[in-house]
Amino acid sequence: MKHLIFFLIFTVFTGGILFSQTDATPESKFNQSSTRIVSGDENRYSSITSESKIPANLLQLYTNAGDMRNEDLKNQYNSEIEKYLDKSVTDGNTQGMRIEPAPQFQGDWYGSDVLISNSDVVSSNSNYRQIDLKQGEDGWLYMAINRRNTTTNGNITIYRSSNGGATWLGVNSITSAGYVSSISMLVESRNSAVGDSTRILVYFLHSMSSNYNDAGLYCFSFRRDGSASGVITVASPAAGNRFTNVSTSSDGMFYSSATYMHVVLREETNAGSFVSLNHYRSTNWGVSHTVGTFYTFNDDRYPVSAFSNENGTDSIYIAVERVVAANEHEIRLIAIPDVPGSSYTTRYITDATPGVIYERPSITIQQRYFTLPQNILVTCTKNDHAVYHYSTDGGAAWNIDFGLGLYSQSVDYTTCSSDSLAAGGKDFIASFVDTDGDSVTVRNGVLGNMGPVQHKRNSSHSTGLLAPVCAVYKTGSEKYSAFAYAGIGPTGVFYNMETLITGIQQINGEVPSGFSLQQNYPNPFNPVTNIKFSIPKAGIVTLKIYDIAGKEVAQLVNRNLNPGTFNFDFDASSLSSGVYFYRINADGFTDVKKMMLVK
Repeated sequence: MKHLIFFLIFTVFTGGILFSQTDATPESKFNQSSTRIVSGDENRYSSITSESKIPANLLQLYTNAGDMRNEDLKNQYNSEIEKYLDKSVTDGNTQGMRIEPAPQFQGDWYGSDVLISNSDVVSSNSNYRQIDLKQGEDGWLYMAINRRNTTTNGNITIYRSSNGGATWLGVNSITSAGYVSSISMLVESRNSAVGDSTRILVYFLHSMSSNYNDAGLYCFSFRRDGSASGVITVASPAAGNRFTNVSTSSDGMFYSSATYMHVVLREETNAGSFVSLNHYRSTNWGVSHTVGTFYTFNDDRYPVSAFSNENGTDSIYIAVERVVAANEHEIRLIAIPDVPGSSYTTRYITDATPGVIYERPSITIQQRYFTLPQNILVTCTKNDHAVYHYSTDGGAAWNIDFGLGLYSQSVDYTTCSSDSLAAGGKDFIASFVDTDGDSVTVRNGVLGNMGPVQHKRNSSHSTGLLAPVCAVYKTGSEKYSAFAYAGIGPTGVFYNMETLITGIQQINGEVPSGFSLQQNYPNPFNPVTNIKFSIPKAGIVTLKIYDIAGKEVAQLVNRNLNPGTFNFDFDASSLSSGVYFYRINADGFTDVKKMMLVK
């Protein structure tokens, strides 16, 4: 009996472990110290602390203000710190860039992904991040696209959606005769209760040369309605050098007016040899920047950054692909203070053997207060397969080589994002594209158990040349998987979201007297018809289509809706001619009506 009890306890205990680590593979390693001895001779450069020009007591006061989340004190002490920092050196030349109204393109759903932009997208092997997707504190979605067209070489267009991505409108656009090689976007609100206080800042790399020689760093900034726009030169590289792989982060989750913007990039020679990693920070909403430069004495490629809200000094974490040898690339995490300087610490994630190539990392840090554990997710490819690594203690220890995709999938690029709300799970999302560009795979879950592998979520053919983008779209306490990708070519940018309501419009906000489902119009139809329904109170509503045999062939709506009357444009292009039924369920109300598709 004693043995049986022990066995049951052991089964329950280990069963819980296995459940929380369902992505573990035979190659996975657990609780790996980030300060352990790893391959190569790079450990002698793992930590460099330079003597700071900033008085220690001033840094401590600034740190204390940050921990207290005191915006006034943070700004006060920072204004003193800024006097000791190096300003970014620029030539002030915006090289003929001009701001133009964005095309007011609006895509409809109709049974396929939402087409946001139908123009070509810039592709570059070394700068594969040409699309960015963010949800702002105002609840809206924003997307930046590095477009290519026939009249200009460089064009960045920003779109917004106020309905979860069902429809998109152009907000602003900038064009240039030069070439844009990489973009990264921030969406920040001075007051989260006032939507129009939201400002979009797109940092981008620009060159007058098609091979991106001498590429400098610029910032395109404007309000969410497109007003108060401007472009500035942030920094220029040293003579004979260029910038690559721009990546942004901010502490905007924790502040309003005292939001500080951070930009990290790689500086290399025009021939492609590594020079340094550079950190630019703006404390005045992109008007001016200070700079810190640090030399890691390694070939660190594809830097991507995230803000870490730590107890003590806040940090910027930078995931890089480090070339240890020609046949061995590793993933490293470089930690730097949020105040620009030359100090850094290298934290070791992977530790492979010759013949193993980790490539092109992506990083997200769950933005929660410093009293809570700092959860970090890093995705990448390992010998062309999608894997991820994670830490639940701010990067001190790592669980590495967890399976992100199917082992049979050959993958080019991964991406990841997270949400601050841990309740209910699904607070981390990752996406990747197959090497042939045919499929975009999405996963949404928690660290160690990233949820089901949702293979080929794209309805249009995707490109294998660029990374997709993803975000956790949150409305209230509900969280959904959202992603976007460039089409084959690369031409066109497409968007999709889990349980996305598309083709639906609320006619008015008046509360109807009762539930109703109206007859579709036109009827018969080919191939689009309109379905109208009313609900007098908020609740979960489902609207489904069935064939003559009673088999479900389409789910149009399945989510919480507010009271009102709604129109849904149903596109039956994928169905055969015949009789179909549509059925609504809402708070105990059920109704069914018949319609006829004639092609």
